[in-house]
Amino acid sequence: MEMGAGIILAGIGERQDGRCRKPRRIGVPSGLLYYKYFPLWKAFLEELGAEVVESGKTTRAILSAGVSKAENESCLPVKVFYGHALALRGRVDALFIPRLVSVEKRTHTCPKLLGLPDLVRAAAEDMPPIICPTIDFHHSFWQNYRSVYKVGRLFTADPLRIIRAGLKAWTRHLEYQKRLAEGWEPLAAMRGEAGGRLAEGRRLRIAVMGHHYNVFDTFTTMSLLERLRGMGVDIITQDMVPEEWKERELRRLPKQIYWNYERELAGALLACVSRRLVDGIIFVISFACGPDSMVHVLCEQERKRLGGLPMLTLVIDEHTGEAGLITRIEAFVDMLRRVHGRKGREADGELVSA
Repeated sequence: MEMGAGIILAGIGERQDGRCRKPRRIGVPSGLLYYKYFPLWKAFLEELGAEVVESGKTTRAILSAGVSKAENESCLPVKVFYGHALALRGRVDALFIPRLVSVEKRTHTCPKLLGLPDLVRAAAEDMPPIICPTIDFHHSFWQNYRSVYKVGRLFTADPLRIIRAGLKAWTRHLEYQKRLAEGWEPLAAMRGEAGGRLAEGRRLRIAVMGHHYNVFDTFTTMSLLERLRGMGVDIITQDMVPEEWKERELRRLPKQIYWNYERELAGALLACVSRRLVDGIIFVISFACGPDSMVHVLCEQERKRLGGLPMLTLVIDEHTGEAGLITRIEAFVDMLRRVHGRKGREADGELVSA
């Protein structure tokens, strides 16, 4: 389900307006697809001579700033992204915000990703210029290639340097994806550091399913992954489920899912259920997300059909309370431990069924 090498490189950047002649400090907001593609974007821009500036981790101040500028109907990840973009004002020459239309044939991304550069540009009068890549798999390879060349021309007139930057970026992206598949924490995987693994052979294993921006943002999820590990739980994410397993589950559905990232999510969740890879599932979705809501209903129906593996759904927004969320997580883990312990005793012959 990943983009092909040439295509993904061809969609890295496209100059949006003429105000930014030679941008050197490029800001990348740490929201939405940051946890999925940032190593690729960073390697490409740095190889062209740019200095990449991140907005850092989400904080209460960043969220509050985003909420003040976003529409009330916007989902939490979009509000967070607004805040990260606003935090980069005055610190960079331009922002890098991709316009993702489609990353797979016959699918589309969420509408919020299509219009994101325009929304951010309208957020405040003093927003920096925006380098806006357009990635659309409904168009030809060469049309996408022209996009990457235009971005390269912002930094260099050497076409070979642009190609080298693209190749290095793709290599970095593959390395990052491999680390995620091995269970590395995203920030450690980005920097090539030795960090705590999400799965280390603990007895209880839970799949935490959701978009990268919902699962890996420690502020909006209130350190969900860290809390689960503190409870002695192994964590499986959608990146750790083999692609062929995801595709096999998706082929069993009566109709193809329209949204690309929801396809990845549904395929991973259903693979965990059908193959009994975990003891339970925590499904993290953001309030007011239409695609997530529809895919959640589909996965719930398929989960019941495939045997009813326990699943907890966490719907988060800026009003989500920490105490209530922690209570639900603890209760779910305790329930799974009791079920897991009972099954273990039954396997040892300590319990006799009626």
